[in-house]
Amino acid sequence: NGFSSDNYIRNWATYDQYYVANVYAEYTYDELADHYIKAMVGYNQEWGRNTGFSARANDLITPLIPDLGATIGVHSVTGGKSHVALRGVFYRLNYSYLDRYLIEANGRYDGTSRFPTDDRFGFFPSVSVGWRVSNESFMEGTSNWLDNLKIRASYGTLGNQLLGSNYYPYISTMGSGQSNFMFAGGKTPYVRAAGLVSPTLTWETVATQNIGLDMTALNQRLNFSFDYYIRDTKDMLMDVEYPSILGTAAPKQNAADLRTKGWEVVATWRDKIGQDLIYSLTVGVADNQSEITDYDNPTGALSEYYVGQQLGEFWGYVTEGIFQTDEEVAQHADQSNRGANWKAGDMKYKDLNGDGVINSGSNTLEDPGDRQIIGNNTARYSFSLTPDFQYKNWTMNLFFQGLFRDYLPSNGNWNAFYPFNAGHAEKWYLEESWSPDNPNAYFAKPGIGTSDGKKNIHPQTRFVQDASYIRLRNVTLSYQVPENVIAKLGMTRALLYISGMNLWTGSKMHK
Repeated sequence: NGFSSDNYIRNWATYDQYYVANVYAEYTYDELADHYIKAMVGYNQEWGRNTGFSARANDLITPLIPDLGATIGVHSVTGGKSHVALRGVFYRLNYSYLDRYLIEANGRYDGTSRFPTDDRFGFFPSVSVGWRVSNESFMEGTSNWLDNLKIRASYGTLGNQLLGSNYYPYISTMGSGQSNFMFAGGKTPYVRAAGLVSPTLTWETVATQNIGLDMTALNQRLNFSFDYYIRDTKDMLMDVEYPSILGTAAPKQNAADLRTKGWEVVATWRDKIGQDLIYSLTVGVADNQSEITDYDNPTGALSEYYVGQQLGEFWGYVTEGIFQTDEEVAQHADQSNRGANWKAGDMKYKDLNGDGVINSGSNTLEDPGDRQIIGNNTARYSFSLTPDFQYKNWTMNLFFQGLFRDYLPSNGNWNAFYPFNAGHAEKWYLEESWSPDNPNAYFAKPGIGTSDGKKNIHPQTRFVQDASYIRLRNVTLSYQVPENVIAKLGMTRALLYISGMNLWTGSKMHK
């Protein structure tokens, strides 16, 4: 296709096997008038094996014969095998008294082949309780308007042992290969130093506390549900950064704790007007935030997690505007650390620490230079609206969805959000870029090449987008054909409808 890169053909084959065995038994005892008891116990075992090989040959003689044998270049063959196994027992116990007081207890005791022998098994229990307040005798006076009121609470744990395709994170492995040509001796085979492994690698545990309320009232017209939860992810499985002087890959470790706090509310109103118009409206709102509560980062490096970090936050410079004259550049703090040849039309960054130099400091919490937290891309206050209308044979369903969040476009090469950084320039870029005739432009002046233009698109407050939106995700209008009409055609039911998806979006994002 006119490029100078090597052409090649590759054949590969994989064979996956996965066996699962589940055995469980249930017992229900409901012969007591006021009590209900149900128990379940089970056993689970899984075993998977993957094998594969690949053959590659460079330099096809002709693309008309795409076959390994029709090549004249270097040939290479690779292969591998892996396996994974799980084994566990589990139980569930349900108890109800007078259909008012509800208890459920669950638990799992699981083992995985991914961890060292002494740390393979973990026990993950949970318990939930419910109180149906509306069934109490002191609530009899509310029966004319309150249909159901239940308060519930729970605490539970789950285990996570998934590390992608890393099936042996506790085994120190050595890579191998061949060196480049060494004079007349050809290529020399070598074995690389083994990476480090954690001697205490074990399950990641997610513990969730929840309290909730369910209510139905006004003859089933109003439904309301509320939940508040705290989720602690303990011993998170992750990579840890080490100084490059280590000389080998860092091991997977149970290195961090994370806490998420959130709530959810859903309310539905259903009613009718007259005999023919039936309508309903469901509103849902949810929010949560996650914070690092434990992590070993003694230097406070911003390139790693740190205690107190809100997930999704991003750091950047505070933009004071665009330099309008070269004299303004000369009088401002020195920005040469962030780029060269600053002139009128370039971005003007605020000297937050007052040292007369714009830089990123030591890239630590103690010394972030002239950067600060300028936004968070976590979805906040996610919401949905679902109005439905039915009039005689006509029905209309709508679904709106949206959220609130910040968004900072990446300044990597070929990102088309930024002018002169995507390999081309469009008319609207030029109209929104600074010039002496356009001093209030959104973007800085045009740059020559990405290296010159990059200095104006460092992460900064100017380009943080209000990415909040509301979207009409779905709308459907349908008509139920009357039975007396379709009966003449030999049919029992017919529905005509028209629908659309993502028909409208409201947002303050830059075009």
